Amino acid sequence: MNTQLIAHRVNTVSELNQLPLEYGIEIDIRDSKKGLILSHDPFNEGELFQEFLCNYRHKTIILNIKSERIEYEVLKLLDDFKVTNYFFLDCSFPMIIELSNSGINNIAARISEYETVDSIRKIIERISWIWLDSFHSFHFNSEIIKEISQLKLKTCLVSPELQKREEEINLYIKKMKNLNFKVDAICTKSRNFQKWQNFLDC
Repeated sequence: MNTQLIAHRVNTVSELNQLPLEYGIEIDIRDSKKGLILSHDPFNEGELFQEFLCNYRHKTIILNIKSERIEYEVLKLLDDFKVTNYFFLDCSFPMIIELSNSGINNIAARISEYETVDSIRKIIERISWIWLDSFHSFHFNSEIIKEISQLKLKTCLVSPELQKREEEINLYIKKMKNLNFKVDAICTKSRNFQKWQNFLDC
């Protein structure tokens, strides 16, 4: 399995242009009076999504949806710029149903300490990715990993620094080695690419 590294929260063209094309990116999209913008937090201005796409040449793009029902406008722009390697993150459950009923399943659903494999099974035909999150500590064991592999969906691991636990990266790596836990992608801060790449190269 060739695991892809994805840079977390690349919300400006400047940050995007500094990133080598071999990496994927995760962005935060919300609506404003001027259109779709990139901003993690509400009430802040951000760069236009359309201008960002003019500079996008990278691999997988994770579209973290911060405003309800903007997905169709996002899809229109993706189509305009011929972007096909993407998935939606943090869509509401009603939007997952609506999008999948429209034939769109480039969507991730989360597994965490609070969201189980069973919840994924209920919507397995409506999504194509699993977002593997750990809010408090690495909670994946051999049983959970087996259940995840049986779902036959793509997987993206959330690196622990995204939950303010950067000191646990080496622990994650150790546990993943011991469990032979392989994933399709890892979302991490670009400063930690080398740590994860060293693990992937082993």
